[in-house]
Amino acid sequence: MLQGMLKRTCLAVANTAQTLISRDKHAFNRALLKPKVRCHFPKPMEVKRINVHGWEARMSTPEGRRVLMNRILRGRHNISH
Repeated sequence: MLQGMLKRTCLAVANTAQTLISRDKHAFNRALLKPKVRCHFPKPMEVKRINVHGWEARMSTPEGRRVLMNRILRGRHNISH
């Protein structure tokens, strides 16, 4: 009886850990989060905007990753430029 309950508890903990790991995998997956780029891209001002506010710029610093995560958690459609 005790062994069966221990086994079920261990399986539940393992399933929970596996769920958390699989959630972390796609937290910053660019293919899932970034919308399609317009076809006339890039214009000179768009290049500057993307260099300053773009995905790579945000991901390069801890503060930028915090900004992206806050936008993801708020359900923003466009995460970054």
